[in-house]
Amino acid sequence: MLTHAASELVDDASLTDARSTFLLGEFQSLRIRVKDIDSGGDIGMSRNKTREETQVIRDPNPVRAKGCGKRLKSGKEKALSQSSRQCRACGNSGHDKRTCPTLQNR
Repeated sequence: MLTHAASELVDDASLTDARSTFLLGEFQSLRIRVKDIDSGGDIGMSRNKTREETQVIRDPNPVRAKGCGKRLKSGKEKALSQSSRQCRACGNSGHDKRTCPTLQNR
């Protein structure tokens, strides 16, 4: 957020020399004020407040690896495994009309 805000300021200030000079002076004074905060000056928030307001960032929950687990079956595979197909010639299951043993014996 700080970089984005500073970038927008620099873009706006770079349009003219007067803006650039003004912003450069403000950056120098802000730099001094920020250093005073760390040394215990009364400008801005104290170090104790910033510690209380910071959020704890933890590692994300682990995710399973890409290749582990069962593979997903397509709709066609599911339909074939659920229905028991029968041969149209003899009515038995386990083969089809092309491989029917009764038709091959004729």
